[in-house]
Amino acid sequence: MTFKLVVRPGVTAEASRIFVYREAQVRGSGIRFVDGLKECFARIKTNPYGFQVRRGEYRHAMLTKLKYRVVFRVEGPRIYVVQVRHTSRKPSKRFGP
Repeated sequence: MTFKLVVRPGVTAEASRIFVYREAQVRGSGIRFVDGLKECFARIKTNPYGFQVRRGEYRHAMLTKLKYRVVFRVEGPRIYVVQVRHTSRKPSKRFGP
């Protein structure tokens, strides 16, 4: 089955804020985040059911070598990305730790 990734606008805005923050801290770090996010999205599209269900219907995937988590749910051929967050932030009550 071919899956389509649907990224909510809030996720795109949060990823942009993370990019700007990281790039301001260390030049090139924002680019590394974006590359890690793209790689994570590719892994999710390849096998969305290979990730653990954490709360309700939500699954979590970690960025490789970075402490960020992508929260998503699968509905038929669509994968909805609902959150990107740093793992040291307070866990979300809705999506789980």
